[in-house]
Amino acid sequence: MPRLFIYPKKGVSLIFDLHDKQVSIGRLPDNDIVIDDSYASGHHALILPAPQSRYIIKDNLSKNGTFVNGLKITEETLLFRGDEICIGSTRIFFDKESTTSVEMTDEMLPASAVQSVIQLNKILPSTDTATIKKKPAGSAEIEKLKLDYRYFPVLTQVSQALILHKPIDELLDEIMDLICKTLPMDRAILMLREGDPPDLIPKVVRIADPNLITQKIQVSRCIVDIVLSENSSVLTYDAQIDPRFRSSESIIQSNIHSAMCVPLWNNRAIIGVIYADRILHLERFSEEDLKLLTLLSNLAAIKIENARLIQQAIEKEKMERELALASQIQKDFLPRQNPECDNFDLAGYNLTCYQVGGDYYDFIDIDDRRMAIVVADVSGKGVSASLLMASLRAAIYAELNPEYSLGKLGYRLNDFVHHSSSASNFITFFLLELDKETGEMKYLNAGHNPPLILTKDGQLKRLESCGFCLGMFPSVKYEVCSDRLEVGDLAVLYTDGITESRNQDKEEFGEERLIEVVRKNSQLPAQKMIETILGEVNKFSKGIEPDDDRTLVIVKRIARPS
Repeated sequence: MPRLFIYPKKGVSLIFDLHDKQVSIGRLPDNDIVIDDSYASGHHALILPAPQSRYIIKDNLSKNGTFVNGLKITEETLLFRGDEICIGSTRIFFDKESTTSVEMTDEMLPASAVQSVIQLNKILPSTDTATIKKKPAGSAEIEKLKLDYRYFPVLTQVSQALILHKPIDELLDEIMDLICKTLPMDRAILMLREGDPPDLIPKVVRIADPNLITQKIQVSRCIVDIVLSENSSVLTYDAQIDPRFRSSESIIQSNIHSAMCVPLWNNRAIIGVIYADRILHLERFSEEDLKLLTLLSNLAAIKIENARLIQQAIEKEKMERELALASQIQKDFLPRQNPECDNFDLAGYNLTCYQVGGDYYDFIDIDDRRMAIVVADVSGKGVSASLLMASLRAAIYAELNPEYSLGKLGYRLNDFVHHSSSASNFITFFLLELDKETGEMKYLNAGHNPPLILTKDGQLKRLESCGFCLGMFPSVKYEVCSDRLEVGDLAVLYTDGITESRNQDKEEFGEERLIEVVRKNSQLPAQKMIETILGEVNKFSKGIEPDDDRTLVIVKRIARPS
């Protein structure tokens, strides 16, 4: 059952259980939650149940407004765990206790030594069996064994409590609950190193005494620096008399009686720290408390690291499933089979270097006589390129009709791509309008690799570019060019993933090799030509995985069947 954690500026905090019914909040006594706040209206706000066991908050025409996570709401707003609701000076947290603000203070590290610093290798058990003493244990060793025996049940209990996998947020909460239960303290913070460069980010805050909830927790960076730089645990018996921290105003002003800061060490690296202090608690932390907290933190760090690895594996598996689905959807965008045409032999092929890619080809009937043959290459690779490709395909199908104009199509597609993508994204684009009766061609080439035309008598022509790539600049006009395929002629449309395929010496396959393969195999059927060209590219690359998508289309004009 969700709960509201209510923290008035003055007075005692309280917890309110939500029972799947409307809850009114305001200053008048007939509200479900009455807040003694001069800035609150009589009936200030409502919290209402929503489908799927959710809750929404609604401002009830209050004078000073209702705020969720610092933003004034003007309509019904869905609440999420941890959301902060502000009504006047009263703070209300939805289904999570207040995360008291934590401040790291930058202070110069004093030069004087501190005795309450213990390196981890003096606390954590060593795995080096060569260090085991062979002589009989003296009194000091016996006392240490007794102390270790006292730790054992605690560590076993905590380890068993953390044995099941949990999402990282739940795990961190449980870790802090167990630590605070084991070691009584007034306040505790678990911080993880995140970002680049890494910085300590507070993840869980625990406050034992409600009177301390509204106080800001100041953690002196000079303490944390010792933990991180010396891989050590730090204990201050009394901040006001400790020479190491005498100049640390953040500690002195808080009147901290004792404090501990230990690393979250996963046996390879420090992934964060745990800070704990006692302000109202009369008994100071001892060095044995510091050792126990260090052992618990080490156990916690390993559990956190395992949880992260499991979470990464889950996310990777989920991403792979989503990519597999995206890959299948993208394949469905491409022609499922080569089109049949009495006067032409047509074939196409696409290979993505990742699961999804940015190359595209298509055969689209404009009317009974004309066909549009499209080849395009989106800048970049992977998911972003595939999404832009899918958008381009949709735009083409929306524009193509028997009354379309090829020049206007290029103009509109260019503006669509320019307005739909960032400045760094563009598309090389080629569209060939083919008359299936006469072999007449009209084409538009927007910065694409010039398709090759090989005539029946061996002459070579290129359908050169006639404008910028789609999306580079707004309001670009494109020239529409024309040509003709005679019986026995063929056209090769391709993307640069074919010609820029490299071998182990970083040498490109290149256009000349492509032309040579086409000449030698021009008499083959279109599909067989594609297989042969790809075979030569793979042979040249000698098994090196492609680093760009590869697309190839062959158009051959053949004699009309008798």
